[in-house]
Amino acid sequence: MNVKNKGTKQPSDTNDKQCACIKSCTSVTICWGILLLIMALRIYCESQLNWTNTSTAFETQIRDLIAENQNLTEQIKLMKMELSLGPGQCSVDAYCPEENNKKVCNTCQEGWLHFESNCYAINDAELGEKKTWEEAQENCKGKISDLAVVINATEKKTVSEKSWKYENKGYWIGLRVEDGIWKWLDGRNLTNISWMNQPPSDGHCAISVQNQGFKSVRCAEKNRWICKKKALSV
Repeated sequence: MNVKNKGTKQPSDTNDKQCACIKSCTSVTICWGILLLIMALRIYCESQLNWTNTSTAFETQIRDLIAENQNLTEQIKLMKMELSLGPGQCSVDAYCPEENNKKVCNTCQEGWLHFESNCYAINDAELGEKKTWEEAQENCKGKISDLAVVINATEKKTVSEKSWKYENKGYWIGLRVEDGIWKWLDGRNLTNISWMNQPPSDGHCAISVQNQGFKSVRCAEKNRWICKKKALSV
């Protein structure tokens, strides 16, 4: 009887061992699966993080390149402005004062009047500050300019309008008699004789009088004066 009972219990032990083995293998498989899933998630997260960092770095580089491009564009613009002034003129910085840490360029410097491609300084000197023609020209040179040289009838009208009439006198311009000829400061002869109805006389220079045009007076007289220089192309 005892032998019979032992024989019937052996299969049950084997089955228990098989079940335990299956459960153990299943647990290991699940653990490996979870581990692989965790590793996959980690790799994915790291790749996303790397992409985010790379994307941020690219965005920073793009912003830096845009800023550098704007800076270079501004420098090129200033160089073109400098070239537009021509030799012997003011630095472009004189036309571009800084406001709130940014250069703001104007066609003419403060206190100068703009007309077409030129700037004019109307020097309304008081009685004790008026100058001879030579003194007025030196004053204009100190402002990197010259007494106004009039090119055409339109400019002549503008200069005349700015030559405020006072004491029946006018403003020195860049025209005087040299070797018996009316000559402009830039070396050109006065070709339009209707602009000056007085014959050339040595020691005489021209003034512009409002509504009266040009007049011949002695260069040693003291008058107000008009300076002229090239405007900045902005």
